[in-house]
Amino acid sequence: MLNVAHCLARQGKKVLLVDLDAQGNIGVSLGAAADYGLYDLLIDNRPLSECLVEARENLYCLLADRSAAACETIMVARPRREEVLKRALAGVGEVLPGLEVVLLDCSPSLSILSQNALVYADELLVPVSMDYLALVGANHVFENLEMIEEYFEKKVRVCGIVPTFYDKRVNMSKEVLQALRDKYGSMVVSPVRIDTKLKQASSAHQTIFEFNPKSRGCQDYLRICEELFA
Repeated sequence: MLNVAHCLARQGKKVLLVDLDAQGNIGVSLGAAADYGLYDLLIDNRPLSECLVEARENLYCLLADRSAAACETIMVARPRREEVLKRALAGVGEVLPGLEVVLLDCSPSLSILSQNALVYADELLVPVSMDYLALVGANHVFENLEMIEEYFEKKVRVCGIVPTFYDKRVNMSKEVLQALRDKYGSMVVSPVRIDTKLKQASSAHQTIFEFNPKSRGCQDYLRICEELFA
């Protein structure tokens, strides 16, 4: 999600990237830090304007860290707990005038924070690594969307399924990619190929566009953004 967000920001779109994962990978990967973040916004009711950081030109972030795990415990006891994020981001257009895209980066599990993301979002981008268990997980995502639609009367459209860690030399990669295309058809976008530069970029606190613009990973993310947002 980070590379997609930066790709759009480089194209001149004003983007907000929200990290809903307690691992806090967005801030680490960008080398970004903020005085306040996700916990402060959702639990302490800190103003949204104080919780955002401009990590790159046109790319604003709401960062998470290990305190995000405590959000889950506290939000359980709150009324309409699945709408906490939606209420907190209600004024984001005033805080970031001209905002075009809000991207939410979630953990794979259907946690309370992930439920908040599904209630807030209009569209869903599903990354699927090229192994059998990830393929099963993709099926579970669609089951969760049916639950959201039934209980919250909220329709979330899957705008794309992104195959990741694709290696054409490995039979499993080819089989999982074909299984995705057979089941989900045009929702499956071009795969992100195995590329060590992607991991190296994170350790260098850069996106792939900054770290190595000529890499396979950079080419793949450019193509994905063209397919999704053309």
